[in-house]
Amino acid sequence: MPILRAYCTYFDSGYLPRGIALIESLRKHGDDSPVWVLALDDGVASYFSETPIHNVHVVTVKDLESAEPALAPLRASRSVMEYYFTCTPQLTRYVMGKYSDPSTTVIYLDADLYFFDDPELVLDALGDGSVGIIEHRYPDLVANKLAKYGRFNVGWVGFRADKAGHACLEWWAARCLEWCYDRPEAGKYADQGYLDSFPQFEGVRVLESLGFNLAPWNTKGRKLAHDTKTGVVIDGTDPLVFFHFHGLRRVSGWYVTGQLVYGARLNSTLRKHVYEPYLKRLESAHTAVLAAMEPRQTSSRGRGWRGIFSRTRKRTLDIVTIATGNAISVRQLSQR
Repeated sequence: MPILRAYCTYFDSGYLPRGIALIESLRKHGDDSPVWVLALDDGVASYFSETPIHNVHVVTVKDLESAEPALAPLRASRSVMEYYFTCTPQLTRYVMGKYSDPSTTVIYLDADLYFFDDPELVLDALGDGSVGIIEHRYPDLVANKLAKYGRFNVGWVGFRADKAGHACLEWWAARCLEWCYDRPEAGKYADQGYLDSFPQFEGVRVLESLGFNLAPWNTKGRKLAHDTKTGVVIDGTDPLVFFHFHGLRRVSGWYVTGQLVYGARLNSTLRKHVYEPYLKRLESAHTAVLAAMEPRQTSSRGRGWRGIFSRTRKRTLDIVTIATGNAISVRQLSQR
């Protein structure tokens, strides 16, 4: 019998095509569970109103702020991205409140995830646990440098609606209201650093399959192979269930990947069997969104000199990424 579950995620108009691709990847693999989308701008809400997707429920920012009165006042002291990070556990808690069955699992998903296999495999790994988290699995080359961002990644986090699941989620939501900034500080980082404390709670399970949350930061040193029947397999044992397309950006006629940032080159298996299938779907979603509305770009992170430095660094990295073959041409996608 399928495990009772509900998903939640959030995105603005700039990330709308990714959100659509994520939802369709769930559906493609037979998961028709409810998906609750926090619309971070009016464009997202309007799109789903005019182009509804079965069992997708839209939550507005006002809805969330009404449910958690402490949220709205934080806008003045936090950047746009920091405010979004603060919303992560608040949205998860909001969705949890919609279900009374304690066996239901509410799963937060980053919008830039994409499923290549049955999402229920992740729930199977959770078993009788109340909370599921997944490690970054940083390679040795960057582990020390990136440790300040936390042991666990916030891209997939699941909570069962039982006593233990509620206790952990309530703690996380409260901590993010207290402090949730886009900088590492005293063992904290945004909404993500708090996950390091989750193992102290009852019922927390670390989900260990290499096929859960494969990402640019953990592909280095992994042996990836593709089989026509089983799909992509990691280190000869674990099938790829979902990939986290962190750092992927559309720059003119290119999709620039985040692989080079972590010293992990875009090898042929990643290119042909992970990135290209996703990008083709993303292009299709992008076209559908353009036909319905003009999407806005995601908000830039960083203010003042920090923002200028970040944007300059990105432009330089884009050039290097394209020059070293770690980007994919939009034109090439249409030819394959």
